Amino acid sequence: MNDSAPLIRIVVGSMRPVRVGDQIAAAVSEVIADATGARVEIVDLADLRLPMLDEPAMPALGNYQNAHTKAWAEIVSEADGIVFVTPQYNGGYPASLKNAIDYLFAEWRDKPALIVSYGGHGGGMSGAQLRSVLEFIGVDLVADNVEITLPRESYGADGRLVDAPEIVQGYADKLETAAKTLDRTLAPQA
Repeated sequence: MNDSAPLIRIVVGSMRPVRVGDQIAAAVSEVIADATGARVEIVDLADLRLPMLDEPAMPALGNYQNAHTKAWAEIVSEADGIVFVTPQYNGGYPASLKNAIDYLFAEWRDKPALIVSYGGHGGGMSGAQLRSVLEFIGVDLVADNVEITLPRESYGADGRLVDAPEIVQGYADKLETAAKTLDRTLAPQA
């Protein structure tokens, strides 16, 4: 992939020990990479391990003190676009994702983004809540949310998806359309 191509970072919003968000993100990344000319990277909040917001000043001031905040701010700033992959937990999105969002402010302003939710009924409630928060902080949501339904039979005995790429392929048309819309809005960072 061309190093000057736009960079789309896919944020895995779930940190639960047994989860499928990483599987969904990996399959979504393949669809997005195939549909666009962008570089696609996955950022897993489980790997970042951000503590509950611990900056002494409000994020809008941009005066970050902690190394983990500075690293997270750089990850978001370097991305030309963001795809949020979120499950639905009890009708909402995970605290880990809200915490990660709340760490930053200016880095989100006018950032082109998409939301991909998943769950037994597509995660529509979590996607709608996430959209409301992201719009409030000025994220540029460029397409409708993509909702991926995960039937019970799609899970193995280990709680992981048996075939995430096959499930995501069922939503490839919606994902490709959203990804192409995102791609058209991107310009590589100077």
